[in-house]
Amino acid sequence: MGWFGGVLASPDPSPAPIGAQVVWNEPRIWSVGATVRLATGREGQRLAVFGPCGAADTELERLVDHASTGELDTAATAWTGAYAVVLDNGKGAFALWADPAGACPLYLARPHDGLLWSSSSLALASLLGSGPDRGWLAAHLADPTAWTPGRSAWTDVEQVPPGHRWTVSPNGASACVPYWEPSSGTRATSVRRLRDDLADSVLIRAAGRAISSDLSGGLDSSTLTAHAARCGPVVGITHHPKGRERGGDTDHAREVARAFPSIRHRLMPLGREHLPFTDLDALVLTDEPPPSAITIAQLFSQFALMASEEAEVHLTGDGGDSLFMPPPTHLADLVRSGRLLRLARDAQSWARLHRASPWPVLSTAWKHPDRLGGVPGPKPWLTSDALDLADAVVSPCPHGRLLGYADRHLLAECRYVGRTAATENQMAAAFGIEMHNPFTDARILDSVLAVPAAERWSAHRYKPLLVDAVRDLLPDSVVRRAAKGRFAMDHHHGLRANLGRVLDLADGHLADLGLVRPAVLRSLLRRGALGVDIPWGLIEPVLGTELWLRVSGTATQLVRWEERP
Repeated sequence: MGWFGGVLASPDPSPAPIGAQVVWNEPRIWSVGATVRLATGREGQRLAVFGPCGAADTELERLVDHASTGELDTAATAWTGAYAVVLDNGKGAFALWADPAGACPLYLARPHDGLLWSSSSLALASLLGSGPDRGWLAAHLADPTAWTPGRSAWTDVEQVPPGHRWTVSPNGASACVPYWEPSSGTRATSVRRLRDDLADSVLIRAAGRAISSDLSGGLDSSTLTAHAARCGPVVGITHHPKGRERGGDTDHAREVARAFPSIRHRLMPLGREHLPFTDLDALVLTDEPPPSAITIAQLFSQFALMASEEAEVHLTGDGGDSLFMPPPTHLADLVRSGRLLRLARDAQSWARLHRASPWPVLSTAWKHPDRLGGVPGPKPWLTSDALDLADAVVSPCPHGRLLGYADRHLLAECRYVGRTAATENQMAAAFGIEMHNPFTDARILDSVLAVPAAERWSAHRYKPLLVDAVRDLLPDSVVRRAAKGRFAMDHHHGLRANLGRVLDLADGHLADLGLVRPAVLRSLLRRGALGVDIPWGLIEPVLGTELWLRVSGTATQLVRWEERP
């Protein structure tokens, strides 16, 4: 029995390849890209755990020797971390457990000569010679959080549904079934769980490693930086406009740094060279279009700073907004359950928060509940063919039929953050850095979902569930913050400075595929350059996807496979 290793290489400015892992070649399976731990059983069983996992080696050894399918179902979410589990039973069968948040995604391919799986869809695409999947692209442009069963960004490569177990029998028959369902509990219990899980999630990543962390001054990143500081030294990185080192987020970040002497606070001034839409040709190919594609100049500068600080692991607060600051989707659940007095009270609170009438939101909750989740409205820059294709390939979020509107929305958002975070980890690996998003850990997701949706949200308190969990951890001024700074003006300035290059993106691969209307997109971009508020959250995926498509032709050149003893 041999072992194989895959190297997913990246172009300049990469000083190192993007991740490589050992894999099994009988049956014919490969995996690339995630940290892996291995355990071997006495009867030839082999267990692999991908991603950060709090299990001790002895626990994995016991599991591979004695665990039943039910025990493995439990183990797939029992420990702290964001990890996927793979078992080869030594008798010709194997199984994959995809984590509930999709933070350690697994992918499948079914070529004529067998079954392949990988932790990188790009790796499988390179083996198959696959190109981008047009149906997936259409769905991504219409709604980046949409679930497209049986697909990924690459043709003939599919993502294992998060929270599902995929099995293959010795005769080649396969099945995919859910193994995870959100738990239920009281709010007080969940707050205690969340407090412990956050501390543990940072600990398993920070112990014995050189750590850096986003320290934006907001609640999410401050929480992770503070927990890291309790484990040892940590570099806290705060962005600020060049020439403005005081005020707003920067002052709050300084308060956190002062509260924990083990934080080495580093300010990163942002100038014109870091504006959105700058240095777009620097994008490297990843599993799918990364959310940070148009801010690549700032991201790569931050990676370089982290590398200069000799950081091995970097923590980000991505996913915190999805977990703790949801839109009022729970109003639709109140309609469904007939809790009309609570519905009226919450709709009025929401209306006051946004200085609007409560009647439109009440009408939407009653007649069009899915729109409460921020489901995008008209997108005139997309062709009718793109919208029809998106409708044809999109399905409800896995587990969605068993949950209410609010829980379905939270799961979809969290799984989008988890899956796309893997793309940023691939880019960070080019600088020798691991990126981690603890807010997408399975136990943290479960702690939040255990709280009834109506108790997770408040129009009167900012992120109440997280605030209650970290109240004794952070300075009062940070805990009491009601919002965090926004930088929409940077997008206007960056678009204006790079308008010619960005307009060129409007008429490219997506237009050739019949998915976008270049004239409409160019008109919208010109308005944005003039300072008109445009839907950045809908436009950025379009431009990022075009950039990604322009480097996607190198897929077969970026992955090479090397046999290892």
